[in-house]
Amino acid sequence: MDERQRIIVTGASGLIGSALCRRLADLGYVVVAYHSRHDGAYGMNQSKGTIDKQGLEGVFAVIHLAGESIAQRWTQAARERILTSRRENTRLLAATLAQLKNKPEVFISMSGINRYGLHRTETLTEESAPMVDGFLPAVTEAWENATLPAQQAGIRTVLLRTAMVLSRHQGGLSKMLPAFQLGLGGPIGGGRQRLSWIGLPDLVELILWTLRNPTIHGPLNAVSPQPLSQAEFAHHLGRALRRPACLPLPAWAISFLFGAMGRETILSDLAVSPAVALASGFRFTTPDLPAALAAAWRE
Repeated sequence: MDERQRIIVTGASGLIGSALCRRLADLGYVVVAYHSRHDGAYGMNQSKGTIDKQGLEGVFAVIHLAGESIAQRWTQAARERILTSRRENTRLLAATLAQLKNKPEVFISMSGINRYGLHRTETLTEESAPMVDGFLPAVTEAWENATLPAQQAGIRTVLLRTAMVLSRHQGGLSKMLPAFQLGLGGPIGGGRQRLSWIGLPDLVELILWTLRNPTIHGPLNAVSPQPLSQAEFAHHLGRALRRPACLPLPAWAISFLFGAMGRETILSDLAVSPAVALASGFRFTTPDLPAALAAAWRE
């Protein structure tokens, strides 16, 4: 096996990981999935602080996507799982990479656009100041800080700040589809809040582009170049499904149904630009929402 074509992926069975692993395999990379438990040949055990260190020696890249799902009610226990799964697994992985004799060329670690906060009036780029004004901003701060051992060891580290990923099978879009297919969709919480998003194929290609581009390091906004209001999103989704999308859902209903999770995700207001990717030559195949929705239906 050519070790320099070997890539470690955590969270390989998730929405992003499964699509990414298929694409990597198609391109001839040897993909090894690291699991959160030692129930197979490779993995890491967060609670015991152990990891298959030998399996990491000499690989080309490590792509870290694993973490407890955000899409659940945030009980105190859930909050602890969400934070711990991201902070401790990332810290364990980054510290181990820093100790390797033959370190990877690049470490790509998932993060989120909530590193910028929950509500901002300006369009945000990678140079915008982070904010910690809620649970998700605090989680992304701890998540990114946990990569520091790898950065300090000289490993090119990319912090993939991802928005809502469009897929009809999993994620936020899939949860909206039943209501919209019945003609019960519409603007949420007034519909004025800005929504950043990215199509799954573009996200996969952005990760591949990052692997091959040695100039990319630090924060990287993984978002479409065309954020839009939630009302506009609802309009385009209804049009794609050929269903009306005019039934409003007030903010109090989101808060009642989903609690803090709904307030920090569905009702957040962030218009984020992929400034680094665009300036460095990346080209989105579906930069606008109608094209991205059409691609999602073809999955």
